[in-house]
Amino acid sequence: MFAVILAGGKGTRFWPFSRIEKPKQFLDISGQGSMLSVTFDRCAALVPPERIFLFTVAEQVPLVRSELPGLPPENIFAEPAGRNTAPTLAVAASMASNRGGDEPVLCCPADHLIREEETFGRLVKSAETISANNDVLVTFGITPGFPATGYGYIEAGAPLEKQGDFEFSRVHRFHEKPDRAKAESYIQTGGFYWNSGIFMWRPSVFLEAWSRFIPEGTRPLEMISASFGTDGETQVIEEYYPQMPSISVDYGILEKAENVVVAPADLAWNDVGSWDALFEILPLDDRGNTGKGDMELIDAGGNLFFNPGGVTAAIGVEDLIVVVNGGTVLVCRRGQSQRVRELIESLEKAQKADLL
Repeated sequence: MFAVILAGGKGTRFWPFSRIEKPKQFLDISGQGSMLSVTFDRCAALVPPERIFLFTVAEQVPLVRSELPGLPPENIFAEPAGRNTAPTLAVAASMASNRGGDEPVLCCPADHLIREEETFGRLVKSAETISANNDVLVTFGITPGFPATGYGYIEAGAPLEKQGDFEFSRVHRFHEKPDRAKAESYIQTGGFYWNSGIFMWRPSVFLEAWSRFIPEGTRPLEMISASFGTDGETQVIEEYYPQMPSISVDYGILEKAENVVVAPADLAWNDVGSWDALFEILPLDDRGNTGKGDMELIDAGGNLFFNPGGVTAAIGVEDLIVVVNGGTVLVCRRGQSQRVRELIESLEKAQKADLL
């Protein structure tokens, strides 16, 4: 088995801590270490480091090497241009095929938290067996704990087989992020799972789907694959990777393929996609406040104060998110932190590069 870590994201919704020079995956948000290092350790518990590939943008390679000294430098793929997850995973499948034939590949984002590590390990082993014995694309579905509107959903169809403690089913359909009423109906109906963005498949199975559904990416991928281990590898990647179509694996392949399988599990998973998501992870005080840093609070409840190394004082406020990073402060209502993207766009238009 191989593992692939996707670490090229910008993490803009964690502004003002996540910046261009140090995005979200390099931050210690949970108190366990950087999200990248936690993900690497999780993968390294399942496969040796020489079988872990990491994909990131070229300018973040020095950060990756500093953060993960145990990862072989030749296993870091520096993307010369962002091309979303489908091209990344296609190159990862080719790398794995080049190194080890057709062994299953586990694909993980770098910035997710999984508290049920032992369950995750068992699920991976079961998915490895399913992937090895079937021509399927396995996606990990998370048993929903509440009617979330911030996640896409996977609707399970006909059962495939049970492996270990886990029931694998054919995917009937992928669903976009729903409104509250629809999310509640998913929970009541059952058989709907959060789309975690964690996958497993054999390289040959994924590459067949790539050539079928994204044929315009075939030649660039072939050129990149043929360059592995040659003196011209870097030059070929810089020339052909930007020619890959920019599309997510969900839209480009998984929503079209007939051989997608879901493995549902309760992993205490969170993609930590926003400051609101962080509120759900950190421990609360008796008034429902949480955060980082010292807090002096009077009649305050339901707030997130993220001010590591500093002191936050608040009186009579509720349901706020306050984030302090040096001289930059973010203040918003809980439930509104997804709109940090709008703020980033505004800063970009105003050409305030020093704040990005």
